Amino acid sequence: MVIHRTRLHGWAVCTGQFLSLTAVFLVSGCSKPVTEISGVVSCDGQPVPNASLEFFPVSGKGRVSFTQTDATGRYRLVVWPTKLSVVITATKVDGKDRLYDSDGPLVDRLVNILPEKYGRPGKTPLTADPVEGKTTTIDFALSSSEK
Repeated sequence: MVIHRTRLHGWAVCTGQFLSLTAVFLVSGCSKPVTEISGVVSCDGQPVPNASLEFFPVSGKGRVSFTQTDATGRYRLVVWPTKLSVVITATKVDGKDRLYDSDGPLVDRLVNILPEKYGRPGKTPLTADPVEGKTTTIDFALSSSEK
């Protein structure tokens, strides 16, 4: 019995030390300032609900941030204050398909509702340039035209 308690106690001490060091590392690693951006995603003047937004630092250095629009096309998230490339995708259910083969389960068939140009990293024309220390409003008014 004593051996098990000693092992358990040693495990608890090691776990506690690990968690403490992790907390110190995380706090000290968060020295880069962050800022908030918010806005509305629309396509042809209509809000785009449940769209996925990905924000990539143009420089290639920094944190990638993700969010989703609500039912009214609004989004809000915290990002690093640097120029960002923005990828936006949105889908809708367009029927059912069999998964794997003719005996597979039925799953929703999803189709893109936004042009492909907005959903391709490295190809998207969309950018964001948030202002450090302030909430920056960036609305994305998209067009269904592929031009």
